[in-house]
Amino acid sequence: MNNLKFLLLGTSLSCFPQLAYTQCVTVQDCTALGYTESSCDGGKGVKCPFGNGWFCAEDESTVCDKNGFKYSCTGTGYSGGSGQPCGGKYKTCNCATNYTWNGNSCVLSCSSSYQYTCSGTGYAGGTGSACGGKYTQCTCASGYEWKDGSCKHKETCTIGTLFYSDGTCSNDKLNDKELLGVVIYEKTASENGWVMTVKPITTRIAWDSGYSDYSTGVMDKSANASCTNTAKLVALGNRFKAANAANNYKAGEKQWCLPTSGLLGTMNVPAKLSKINSGILTAGGTVLGDVEDGDEYIWTSSEVNGDYAWMLHAFTTGSGYPVITTSNKAAFNTLRPVFAF
Repeated sequence: MNNLKFLLLGTSLSCFPQLAYTQCVTVQDCTALGYTESSCDGGKGVKCPFGNGWFCAEDESTVCDKNGFKYSCTGTGYSGGSGQPCGGKYKTCNCATNYTWNGNSCVLSCSSSYQYTCSGTGYAGGTGSACGGKYTQCTCASGYEWKDGSCKHKETCTIGTLFYSDGTCSNDKLNDKELLGVVIYEKTASENGWVMTVKPITTRIAWDSGYSDYSTGVMDKSANASCTNTAKLVALGNRFKAANAANNYKAGEKQWCLPTSGLLGTMNVPAKLSKINSGILTAGGTVLGDVEDGDEYIWTSSEVNGDYAWMLHAFTTGSGYPVITTSNKAAFNTLRPVFAF
């Protein structure tokens, strides 16, 4: 009732101290007496007895609201109120991650990196936390990989696909990756896969520059013997030019080797040869047999005897399929190194 102590419920007297003597006069001005409202809700206030003015008492919520304490700061996007509350409400709110205060509420505010719904064929869900139902990256289902902003069917390293330095294969030439070669032999549970350069690293090199009847005993023809054959020849000295050149070739931090006759011989199958040459063309390389002077003779690491080593004879494009044959070790043939994966 303290708010009412200055209100007069009857005729009010006002004293004028400027007069030489004290004199009280009747005042019937409701505004002067502090009655400011025109009415009160439900007639709960105090009415001026000689006018239409009212004094309406305010509860806590009304006072808080008039002073800007309007927000409960609860619900999605809110992390509580800012500062001290009044009547359980705040002037401003603190917002949760990915939400910002716009002056009235916490609104969703995702960065442009949250752009993927991560749903549909090939998707296993989002990576990390979501914002507005979207993610910065997605997790892909088995057989799919995250590539160029989507989950794409993962290309396996099959015959004719292009092999890149990150260990992935593709039917396409990808300019943002280092291309190493073309797959000529697929990986199995018991055998390595093999990749060959898409063009010869040299077209004129001898197997053995010693020009003498000398048998190395390196005669293994099996595909997986390519690197062991090469290592044995390199250990015998620099005269074995083809093996040393293959061993010294650098690309993708791989161990490059001189292929065996058994490995290169697997390309003497029309379907395989077509896929391999198609991959080479996609890579911008030189298809088998399409060298400067026509037919191509490619060294292997498999020796025949003191005078000869095995080679792959690849015919000029369209005139036949490669065959394994022999060549004098001193002859100048082409070299296409391989590595295992």
